[in-house]
Amino acid sequence: MADGMIGYGSTVRIGRGATPTWTELALVGDIEMPDEQVDEIEVTHMKSPGRRKQFIAGLIDGGEVSIPLNHIPGSTTDALLLAIKATGEQVLIEITLPAPIEETPTPEVFSGYLSGYGRTAPVSDKMTATATFRLSEAVEV
Repeated sequence: MADGMIGYGSTVRIGRGATPTWTELALVGDIEMPDEQVDEIEVTHMKSPGRRKQFIAGLIDGGEVSIPLNHIPGSTTDALLLAIKATGEQVLIEITLPAPIEETPTPEVFSGYLSGYGRTAPVSDKMTATATFRLSEAVEV
């Protein structure tokens, strides 16, 4: 087994509808996986042991995931992202990272909405876009 891996070959797909129709986003760049955070609830009371604050885990905030893309105006990916941003619909976001050769990749699926779709058109470089999804939940597949 290798001591490290590269993310080359990772995919991002968007699922729409009750029985999802999946569309793979094209020309995806470096993916930073969601960093879900657990709320902290203080439960300190007058007889907390050792005169110390006490805490319990609260709700999990799914956070956001931003997907960088090479932007091609009017492409299938561009049209899809513009459409779901306009409707505000909840979609499924499936991210699949590569697995070691002897294993099958396991996708991670989240439910969320497209909260931002920023696009750039520089004079002397490639056009890029970033699709930012606000995540509501992890979905079991």
